[in-house]
Amino acid sequence: MPYVGVGAQKRAAESLCGPPMLKVYLSMALGVFLTVLVALLGKYHSENPSIQPRPETLEDYHSQVANKLSDNINAENIKEYLRVFTREPHVAGTENNKKVAHAIADLWTTIGLEDVRLIPYDVLLSYPNWDQPNKVFIKNGAQTVFESTGVSPVIIPDEQSGKYAGHQWVAWAAPGVVTGEVVFCNRGHEADFENLKKMGVSVEGKIALLRYGDGFRGDKVKIAQDYGAIGAILYSDPADVATDGTDQSHVYPNTVWMPNEGVQRGSIMHGDGDPLTPLYPAKTEIYKSRTIEQAKKARVIPTIPVLPISYTTAWQIISRMKGRPVPKPWQGGLNVTYRTGPGLNNGLTLTIDVKSELKSRKIRNVIGYIRGRDEPDRYVILGNHFDAWVYGSIDPNDGTAILSEVARSMVATMNQTGWRPARTIIFMSWDAEEFGLIGSTEFVEEFLDVLQKRAVVYINMDCMTGNRSLMVNTVPALYDVAVSAAKTITNPSKSEIDRGRKTVFDTWLKYWPDSKRKGRPLMPVPGGGSDHAPFLTYAGVPVIDFSYNNASKKDYALYHSLYETPFVNEHLLDPDHFAFHKAVGQMWGELARRFADEVILPFNVTDLAATIMKVYMQDLRNAINPLMYFKEAISDAKQQLTNLGTAATEFYTVASQFNTTITLARSAFEQNPYDPRHVNAINERIMGIERCFINPRGMAGAPQSRHVLFSISSKDSYSGLEMASVFDAVAAFSAAKSAAEREEAGRELAQQISIVQYSVMCATNILRDHI
Repeated sequence: MPYVGVGAQKRAAESLCGPPMLKVYLSMALGVFLTVLVALLGKYHSENPSIQPRPETLEDYHSQVANKLSDNINAENIKEYLRVFTREPHVAGTENNKKVAHAIADLWTTIGLEDVRLIPYDVLLSYPNWDQPNKVFIKNGAQTVFESTGVSPVIIPDEQSGKYAGHQWVAWAAPGVVTGEVVFCNRGHEADFENLKKMGVSVEGKIALLRYGDGFRGDKVKIAQDYGAIGAILYSDPADVATDGTDQSHVYPNTVWMPNEGVQRGSIMHGDGDPLTPLYPAKTEIYKSRTIEQAKKARVIPTIPVLPISYTTAWQIISRMKGRPVPKPWQGGLNVTYRTGPGLNNGLTLTIDVKSELKSRKIRNVIGYIRGRDEPDRYVILGNHFDAWVYGSIDPNDGTAILSEVARSMVATMNQTGWRPARTIIFMSWDAEEFGLIGSTEFVEEFLDVLQKRAVVYINMDCMTGNRSLMVNTVPALYDVAVSAAKTITNPSKSEIDRGRKTVFDTWLKYWPDSKRKGRPLMPVPGGGSDHAPFLTYAGVPVIDFSYNNASKKDYALYHSLYETPFVNEHLLDPDHFAFHKAVGQMWGELARRFADEVILPFNVTDLAATIMKVYMQDLRNAINPLMYFKEAISDAKQQLTNLGTAATEFYTVASQFNTTITLARSAFEQNPYDPRHVNAINERIMGIERCFINPRGMAGAPQSRHVLFSISSKDSYSGLEMASVFDAVAAFSAAKSAAEREEAGRELAQQISIVQYSVMCATNILRDHI
């Protein structure tokens, strides 16, 4: 914490400056005042034992605050908040979701956050026809052989009886009734469609049956549409969501596995933010630069009907499909031979009936502050979204409840100890995340310049999806702080403690070891799919995105279903007094405290430089080496690769030297805490490094993806990539079929490598003491 109490001390010291006699009088008066003050403080502290004098060292003080913050996290409060936020289904843009926004704002105001308010945006959203569910029909001529209900059944009436709660739909699907032959397309990857072509199966003019998992549903639909599908069906396979069996004893509510008629909802928009105001905030007074038709033409919004179904309904289709058996890796968990199609046996036909509409609606982000004591214009931002597809007790409202408890704990600690964070902590609850990160994207677009100048870090916790291990996605400069914070959090698992793994870190390292960095857990580059994405990829604000999961599965079985209600959290996910929810809150609070209070911002620039030099550069060399056969076409790129290697080595050298500068600045501050200029200068440089990697022109075809090191995959919107533009250029070179195409692709590859090189040079210059 930079200069705790320094402002008050400095003002007192400055008041003693003046004419000599005045100094004497003031000194005498101050002596009397201090004598009385000491007596009063002694009496006060004897009556208020929670407020004690500060320890002798800053480290001791930080430790005491950290312990108090951790102790103040109350699991029962989290449980209570979760119940409040999940009383009704609350899809973004609805009246129920507006009520949740106000409930969060009221709670934050009550617990003592400052300047709590709502930040509105006017955006385009998508809804089904609530009175006429989407359906699948299998017909034999005019006779209906099978008709889906389009509604998931209520299993726990006390929690799941909200009107329209069971409706099965995906946002942004085009309305329409489509009849056609069905083709099984596995996971809906481009490679799957290419494999179908090799098998002589086309989806042109057909209905694509797509299996959920291993990628973003919107990418699956977009690729199916690009290959000519006239409609799409998404389903969850038992091999993914009911691995212990589909009988009642092995699924919800007896376990966390998906019940027979469970369905995953979700967005299928391809892109983030309001689709009609790309790169600009969706405010009433801002012109909408894109029309709905233009958004469809750009493939942002699909033009084909799409609906999700249960694995029980999927069996009705797959068990009747004709065609050759699918490749062995495509076979799912239904007790039937999966076939490619096209079409159904015995002349049966398949029809999907999708009813949906696009509507302009108001959404509302909630913001609240704890203003910093010494650097109020430096922001440590904590965020989670609150809109849900149905009740959202896991995604996202266990995170919403935990965030609220972190806020309460911090305010309570301030009241009990007199502590106040040195830098401002901002709490954000985002709206319309489920529709495509809309609330957070519009916020970043509106406040881009402010965030780039003032934001230290954004710490995201979308939802707690399991109870096995911590999982952290972050950038290399923040590896150390994530690890050191995790080492301070007591393991919430009694069985893990019995195995000798006492802290959250110990279990994390056990289940997610990093094969490239011995003794350190795996920390992937943050991908898409949650609200950290626009902060990192558009604004260049470093992020930590973390959660608790089940180690063996990326997603949880009840994801985006009707059955995400508090029963899951209380009886299946975290029955031991919400111990895991509490641990997540403790981790969140400790990360925030470190960024808000450390004298030098807890970034390890050398880790970033080493990762670029030793990991990213090696990956790039491995990708380019096979192309060296085309000597002339690849020559420019080869030279730029050498130049980038030189720049990366220099960055590492300068970053290592910068550690000495940090040590000197910290020492100077400890000797004279009244003069924080050296510390501020160091922190300015640290904050400037990540901004160096923002290319204002963005990626080709994706102007919102501007980070040259950390981007979102164009093939999978959930996945993060290193140097995506460079590797896209490598792929284009590999796919070139003529000398002219290779020459053009080689120049583009050289240009993309050069852009990364320029960013590395910028970061190096930021760290230097002089130009």
